[in-house]
Amino acid sequence: MSIQSSIDVEFTSVNNVKSRQITIIGGRGRMGQLFAQKLLAIGHKVNVLGNQDWDFAEQLLSQAELVIVSVPIEHTVDVIKRAAKYLSPTTALCDITSIKTQPTQAMLTHHQGPVMGLHPMFGPSVQSFSGQKIVVCPGRHDESFQWLLDFLQNQGGELITCTPEEHDQMMVFVQATQHFYRLSLGVFLAEANIDLERSLLMSSPSYRQEIEILKRLFKQNPNLCVDIILATEERCQVINDLAETYQRLAQLVARKDREGLIKEFEEHQAFFQQEDNSLLPATYTFTENKDTGFNRFH
Repeated sequence: MSIQSSIDVEFTSVNNVKSRQITIIGGRGRMGQLFAQKLLAIGHKVNVLGNQDWDFAEQLLSQAELVIVSVPIEHTVDVIKRAAKYLSPTTALCDITSIKTQPTQAMLTHHQGPVMGLHPMFGPSVQSFSGQKIVVCPGRHDESFQWLLDFLQNQGGELITCTPEEHDQMMVFVQATQHFYRLSLGVFLAEANIDLERSLLMSSPSYRQEIEILKRLFKQNPNLCVDIILATEERCQVINDLAETYQRLAQLVARKDREGLIKEFEEHQAFFQQEDNSLLPATYTFTENKDTGFNRFH
């Protein structure tokens, strides 16, 4: 495959932005395309390295000022290892996958230059970064990424900084359990074969919002949802705990145990009435993840 198949477009500087040489590994994917379009639009030069382009890896990677890894979960660490041998020590390397501990550690281990983990908390269907959250996990030589962080903020993005470990702990609840819950609800509604449009005519705002979320979820490639659910052993264990909670409450319903359900409600009200509480229940502890699975960007 010729190197000409990659995106290789140069613009003059826009609004006095210094034009930089960028390569996006996996840039033909939807999230990679989104970042490529936004970076190109303000005057940067962007190449894409896809599966068919590794014969040209040295040309596409060795001269890049920034390399962004945007590949499926199961390939992230292997791609980082493969790409690192072509990088200059001054090249800034980051990933935009939604698990951060192992990708960040892989980048720090295999690349001697600047390293940072990013997780865009949105899907590739957004029209802009305005109002969107991006989690930032510093790795090494953070100053090399300042122009990129400034770009995201200037585009309206909100940056949240944390360690890779904290990020992964939070995503167990922010992403994995939510995807499992919505996958379960979607399967249930589909198997019940309800008249979805009719139900929306007599629905509450919260129901309509939930159905819209489900519609967006089920328009995605199923690999995206499933990889989020199965990405780590911690996620699988917590989802199992969630399923056990469903079962415990369902048994109360089966017994028509009104007092039992009210007790469950009342015992947990305080958790959601705290002004400043953690999203992580104290009953959960996290250890270093030894899995090899990673999540797709989302």
